Amino acid sequence: MAVIGVDVGATKIDVGLVRNKKLHRIISEPLNSKGTQSEVISQIVGLIEKQLTKSVKAIGIGVPAIVENGVLFEAVNIKSWKKVNLKKILEKKFHVPIFVNNDANCFTLGEKYFGKGNKQSSVVGITLGTGFGGGIVTDGKLYNGNTGSAGEFGQILYLGKDVEYYCSGRYFEREYKKSGKELFELAKKGNRKALQAFSSFGAHIGKALSIVVNSVDPEIIILGGSISKSFPFFKSSMMKSLEPHVYNKSFSRLKVKQAKVKHVSVLGAASLYYDSLQ
Repeated sequence: MAVIGVDVGATKIDVGLVRNKKLHRIISEPLNSKGTQSEVISQIVGLIEKQLTKSVKAIGIGVPAIVENGVLFEAVNIKSWKKVNLKKILEKKFHVPIFVNNDANCFTLGEKYFGKGNKQSSVVGITLGTGFGGGIVTDGKLYNGNTGSAGEFGQILYLGKDVEYYCSGRYFEREYKKSGKELFELAKKGNRKALQAFSSFGAHIGKALSIVVNSVDPEIIILGGSISKSFPFFKSSMMKSLEPHVYNKSFSRLKVKQAKVKHVSVLGAASLYYDSLQ
């Protein structure tokens, strides 16, 4: 039995064939982000067709958008996608169950089934990049909320702005005039300003995670996204900032880990099918 996982990213589309919960092959193509609705869908269809076999029982798709019942609302990186019933369109084309969800939710499911959340029933995944995305697994199953927007922690009010203002790559560009990647390279060389930048960033992340812990009380929080590569440089200040704002019992049992799974978003998209069986 096989499942196809599709990750519609900021700049490219990754499509993987997952057989018996193992990634067998993956193909990628630059995303036609400026294309019309039908052109982008045709691009996704073409990539899926290259991975399609008779053993495929379902297709899961992760997209940077709020998704409700298979309908996308305002995809971040595809301007032509305002309200697209991707589930209906693709089920008509492929005649197998189609599962569509937010990319951060797919990341979280990928970690739940293939990563450090594998043996946990309560998992929160956080994607640190251009934004601050989140996904919630509770009692072993993805929690979408009433409209599909559960886990959008980045939108929460914080210091007069929102969490994303202080807890994403935009923070570094605004405060230090450098990208998170540039500061990461400097920090590895022991640059004091870069190390201080990550210390300050970690303090903000810790306070943001206190909101997560006090709201969801997960067993584990897994940090992914491009900025998570810098985890060793902001972990200490993050935990120091987090501890005073949560109950001692929660803090003592909580695990905060860095994501390590390769192609986790593709695996997570495929995991939408596994989650549906719970």
